[in-house]
Amino acid sequence: MVREMTNWKELATRRRKPLIVAAIALVVFVLYIDDWGRDFTTNHAEIVVDQARPELLRLVERRPAYELAIGLRWAGERIRNWHYVGTVTDDDTILVSFVRTNRLLRFKDDITMRIEHRGGRSVVSGDSRSRFGFGDLGRNPRNLERLMRELRDVLEGARP
Repeated sequence: MVREMTNWKELATRRRKPLIVAAIALVVFVLYIDDWGRDFTTNHAEIVVDQARPELLRLVERRPAYELAIGLRWAGERIRNWHYVGTVTDDDTILVSFVRTNRLLRFKDDITMRIEHRGGRSVVSGDSRSRFGFGDLGRNPRNLERLMRELRDVLEGARP
């Protein structure tokens, strides 16, 4: 009789563990979403002039565009799971491209940063796009925020 009770307790405990793990995963997922209106329906993000999030504002510098391009490359290479793709130079524009690979599911995001020379100043803007799906769960804005944060750190370190 005692043995049967132990089996029921073990069985109940075994059934509870997956539920607890699922509940924890759901809580983490809910906390991970930044913008419920955007993150399920949009799979790209841009750095624009009138951005509500200050981390996603364009960067305007007096430095030459080529120096910012080098800084962007360094910044992107500092981030784990990011790979530098290349740089394309036009007359007044430099494009620096990266690919970010998700650690778990191996999804890829394409990040393209644009540096434009405008009257003695260089303006850094860019965009991030997911290759798969119709919602990015906020990943693309976080890609741009991370790259801009790293770029600012690189530029701060370069100042005399």
